Amino acid sequence: MSEAKAGTLLSVEAGCYSDYRVTGFFVVLKTFDPVLELKEYLVAHPKQLETYSFEEDEFLAALLAKGLLLEIQYGRMHMCDYSRASEFLWTPIEGKASSLSDAGEQ
Repeated sequence: MSEAKAGTLLSVEAGCYSDYRVTGFFVVLKTFDPVLELKEYLVAHPKQLETYSFEEDEFLAALLAKGLLLEIQYGRMHMCDYSRASEFLWTPIEGKASSLSDAGEQ
């Protein structure tokens, strides 16, 4: 079995194709086995084993409630397109994106 080790940065994702999304980033506070945690969760929530029924946000909330994870704030920094600094873009998780042109640079 594979453990999520304390201190690890964890990207939580879900979906596929056009439904793919990053839920957030978390730091593992206590070493744990995510698969075993999911098994325990599903024992308590057996209906979520059915197709289209898994409530991933509820499972994540259960991990947070156990003190296994800590959510961290994050932003997105796109470095460039085709090695052009003019394509640099900084986007805080909640806020307006800013670029080199916003700073008055050409």
